Amino acid sequence: MFEPGIHSSNQGSLLAAWSLSSGADFIGDPGEPTHRAGHTIDLTFSNIPFAETKVRHDLDSGSDHFTLVTLIPGRGQQTNANTGYRVAEDSLERFAHIINSGVPLLPRPASAQGPGDLDDIARLLTILFQNAIKAVGKKAQNAARSAPWWTPACAELHASYAKARQRSEPDQERKRRTMLSTIRNAKRDYWRRIIDNAAEDADLYKVVGWHKLSPSLKAPPLVVDGISIESTREKAEALFGKSATSIQRLGRSGLRSPRGGSAATDAPVDDGHLARRDREEWQGGDAGYTGRAGRVRCAATQKAFGTDAKAGLAYGAAPANQLVPSGSQGQGPAGGHVHRRIEDAMRNPTRASKSVESNVAMLERDIRQIMRWGAMNKVAFAPEKLEMIHLSRKRNASSPSVAVSPELIISPVTAVGEGQPALRWLGVWIDRKLSFKRHVSERASKALKVARHIKGLAGVKFGPPAASLRKAVITCVQSSLLYGSEIWYGGRLKPSAAAGYNRNQLVSTKLGPLIDKVNKIIVLAARGVLPAWRTAPTASVLRDAGLPSGGTALEHARIRFALRLRTLDAAHPLVRRLEAPPLPWQRATKLRCVDALVPRAPRPILAQSHFSPGCRTDPTEGRTKEAAAEHFNAWWSQLGRDTITVFSDGTEQYKDGAKLVGYGYAVYRGQTLARTGSGAINSISHVFDAEAIGALKGLQCALDILQPTDERIWMCIDSTSVIWCMRANASNTSQWAFLECHTLIDRYKVGIKWSPGHMGIEGNEAADELANTGANEGRTDDDRSAEPTISGIGTTAKALADIATSDWWSQCHPGLSASYRRWKLGYSVTEPPELRLPRTVLHRLLATRTAHGDFAQYHRRFGHTEAELTCLCGFEKAPDHLVFCEISQRKFHAWPARPERPPSRPEEGRRYLSALLAHPELFENFLAVTQYFAINARAQRTRDQTIPGGSHMSYGSPRQNRHSLTAT
Repeated sequence: MFEPGIHSSNQGSLLAAWSLSSGADFIGDPGEPTHRAGHTIDLTFSNIPFAETKVRHDLDSGSDHFTLVTLIPGRGQQTNANTGYRVAEDSLERFAHIINSGVPLLPRPASAQGPGDLDDIARLLTILFQNAIKAVGKKAQNAARSAPWWTPACAELHASYAKARQRSEPDQERKRRTMLSTIRNAKRDYWRRIIDNAAEDADLYKVVGWHKLSPSLKAPPLVVDGISIESTREKAEALFGKSATSIQRLGRSGLRSPRGGSAATDAPVDDGHLARRDREEWQGGDAGYTGRAGRVRCAATQKAFGTDAKAGLAYGAAPANQLVPSGSQGQGPAGGHVHRRIEDAMRNPTRASKSVESNVAMLERDIRQIMRWGAMNKVAFAPEKLEMIHLSRKRNASSPSVAVSPELIISPVTAVGEGQPALRWLGVWIDRKLSFKRHVSERASKALKVARHIKGLAGVKFGPPAASLRKAVITCVQSSLLYGSEIWYGGRLKPSAAAGYNRNQLVSTKLGPLIDKVNKIIVLAARGVLPAWRTAPTASVLRDAGLPSGGTALEHARIRFALRLRTLDAAHPLVRRLEAPPLPWQRATKLRCVDALVPRAPRPILAQSHFSPGCRTDPTEGRTKEAAAEHFNAWWSQLGRDTITVFSDGTEQYKDGAKLVGYGYAVYRGQTLARTGSGAINSISHVFDAEAIGALKGLQCALDILQPTDERIWMCIDSTSVIWCMRANASNTSQWAFLECHTLIDRYKVGIKWSPGHMGIEGNEAADELANTGANEGRTDDDRSAEPTISGIGTTAKALADIATSDWWSQCHPGLSASYRRWKLGYSVTEPPELRLPRTVLHRLLATRTAHGDFAQYHRRFGHTEAELTCLCGFEKAPDHLVFCEISQRKFHAWPARPERPPSRPEEGRRYLSALLAHPELFENFLAVTQYFAINARAQRTRDQTIPGGSHMSYGSPRQNRHSLTAT
C-alpha cells in the first residue's frame, strides 16, 4: 500500500486498516524512498483535501532520512491580489437578500435540455453573484499606501540594501547607513515643509497636537475580587459585569424613584451598583435616595503654636460627587433633619482641635458614621481611592493614619522619590504647609514639555509664522502654566500677621522662586516664537513676542480673578465668604485682597431668557445710516398724537482729566415735545450703560404721561447693541436696567426702532444735547445708576493690568543696551504687527533692533574669530549699515517712503530706519527692493568656496561710499 511490491511487516496491515477507518489517507508518494538506504519508512496521513507530502532531496536536514515537506492548501496564503470587490460582514445580509431576489428569475436546472443549457444557467448565476458583490461590496485596496515622506531615492537605497543583505555583500553596513541617513533627511525635509506651510492657526494647532501630554499620575488600579485591573477598558468591563450581577441580585424592590423633580448622575462603583446622586427638597412622606460612592479625601489642618486644627473630608472633584441621605432612615421633616446632618457630615465634616491626634479621632468617628450609613443604604466605597494629608505649619509634626477599621486604614499621602508629598484636588497639589511648591513644579513640568516642543518647531530660517506660534504659546503653554495660580499667588506683598505697630503692614510673600520658575517657562516659549539668536536679552524677547513675563502673567491672572469675583452670582460660595464680616483680629486673606482690587458693581443674576417680536431681526434692516434716517423721518412725521415716541441717548466724555458719563431723553406725543430729562451715572461706566439707563428713564417718563387713548409707545434708540439687549437677553453690565425695560415692554405696547444718530433727526439731536447737559451737571439719581457697572470695572481691571505691564517694562528697560533703548519702544501684551512677517525678514528686523546678529561688533564681543566682519562694499557690518551701503543706495529711487535724499549722516539714517521698523511692511519692501542681505549672502558663499588667501570680491572701493558712519 505504501511501497508497492514490498511485503508488509511490523503491523503494517494494522496501520493501513487504521487509515481506512479514520479517514486519514496517506498523502505521500507511494514507493518514494524516504531513507538514504531506500524504502518508504516515513509516512504522513491527513484528512485535509488536496494535502500532499513531497520528498525534497535539495533540503538536507543532516540526517539519514530525507526531508519531507507537507503542503496544505489554503493555509498561509494571503488575500487574492486579483480580488476586485470585498463584501464586509455587516453587508452579508444585504448580499443574501439580493441573491434570494435574483435566483427565482433564473431558469430551472431541471428544464435544461443538455450541457449547453447548464452552462448558460451557470453563467447567469455567476453574473448574479458578480452584480450582487458590486452592489454591496467595496473596491479592494490592494496596493498599500507608502509613507508621505518616502521618496524614490529611499526606495532605491532600500532595494539596494535588501539585495546586499540577501547576498551578504561586504558593503552591507555602508549601504544600511546610507539608507538610514537618506530616510532621516527625507523625513526632516517633509516635516519641515509641513511646518513651514502652516500658515493658518488651524494647521499650526495640528502640529502642536503631535505632542500629546499624558498626566504624570495614572488612575489608580481597580481591585475587583482581589484582582488589580489597570486598563481602562478592562475596568469598564469588570464594573459592567459586577453591576449587571448586582442589579439582578437586588431586584426591582431595592430600587426607589425619588418624588418630584431631581437631577441625577450615574456612576459605577466598586461593588457593582450603579449609584445615583439625586437632589430633591424634602416635603414630607417617603422619598427614596441612593448614594454615589465618590472619591474620598481626608485632610487635617493644624495651625501654628498648636492653637487649633481642622480636619476635612471631601468627595470627588465636583459637586456631583457627593452623597445624599436615603429615605429609608426616616420620614417627614424630622427624618429630613437627620438626613441633612448626615449629608453635611459626608460633604464637609470639618473638625477643629488643638492636636492632630484629636483631629484623627474625630475623622475616624465621622468616617465610621459614613460607612455605617453606606452599609444600611447599600452604598459601598472604594478604599483604594481614599487619600489623606495633614496640613500643619509645625516642623517634623507627626502624621498619624486614620484607622477606621482593621480592614480600612487611611494613610497620609506620600511622594515618589524626592518629591514633596501633596494631595491633588481639582488639579491643584496641596502640600503639608500650603507652600504650593509641588503644584508649581507639576504645572511647570507640563508647560515645559509644550514650550520645548514649540521651540523645536521653528528656527531662524524655517518654521510657522511667529504670530501663530504666539497664539499657541498663549493657548497651550500659558494657560497650563497658570492653572490654579489664583490659589497660591496673592501678589508679592501681603498684610503682616504681626501685632502692634506692624499690624497690617505689607510684607513679602516670599514667592520669588515660584515666580522665577514660571518666568523661565514663558521666556523659553517666547524664544521659540521669535527667530532671534539665543543671546538676545530676555526683556527684548518678551517685548518683541508680545508676551508677559512670569510675574506680569501672574498679576494679570490675579486681576482677572478679581473681576471674576465681582461678577459671580450672589449665592456663590466665594461670595458668601467675602460678604461675611472679618473678625477684628483677623488679617486680610488672599481672597479679600484680590476682591479689593476692583470696585463693587451690581452682580448679574440668572434671569429667564427674554424674546420679544423682532429679537432676531437686524435693527438696521440692511439700510445705511442715510437711508435709515430718511426712512425714519418719513415714518415719524405721519404719527398721530395718540402715539408716544421716546428718544434717548448717552455720552461719555472727559473734562479736565475727569470722566463724565451721562444720559438724556426726550418724550414726544406725536411731533410735539412733551417731556425731557437728563442725568449722570457713575463715572466707572461707559456710554453703553448710559444708553441703557437713559432708555429706561425715558420709558418710565413716557408711562407717567400715558393715557388710556394712547395706542402705542415707541423707543427710538441710536445704539444697535442696546436694541439687541432690549429685544432679547440682557447683558451683564447694567442688567438691572434691561430687566426693568423687559418687564415694561412685555406689560405695555412698547415698540423699539433704530434712529441713526447724528443724522439730523429731531428727537435724536435733542436727546444728545440733553445727555451732554446731564453729564456736565453731574447730578445722579439715588438708585443703582449711581453704582459702577460691570463694563466700567472691566475697564478698571484692564487699567490695572496695563499698570502691571508698564511697571515691569520700566524696571527692565534701563538694563537694556543703549542701541536698543534708542528706538524708544513701548510694551504691551498684544500681538506686534511685525510677527506677521516671514521668519527670515522678521529675523533681520529683530537683529537690527537688538544688534544681536551678523554684525562686526557682535562678533568681536563674543569672540567669533572666523566670522566675516565687512560688508561687500568694504565697510564693517552694523545694524544701520543697510541704509548707508552702496548696495542699497543704488536702489534709492525704489525705496519705500524714501526721504528727499539718501541718508548720509547718522541721525538721517537712524530716522529713516526708525520709520521702516515702525511699519514692518515697509521694512519688508525695503529688503525686497535693495536685495542687501541676498547680495551679501551670495558673496559670502563665493568667499567660502575660494581658497584661503585667494582673491577678495569687492562691490566697490571704499572711496565710492558717500557715508562715513559705518567706516568709523
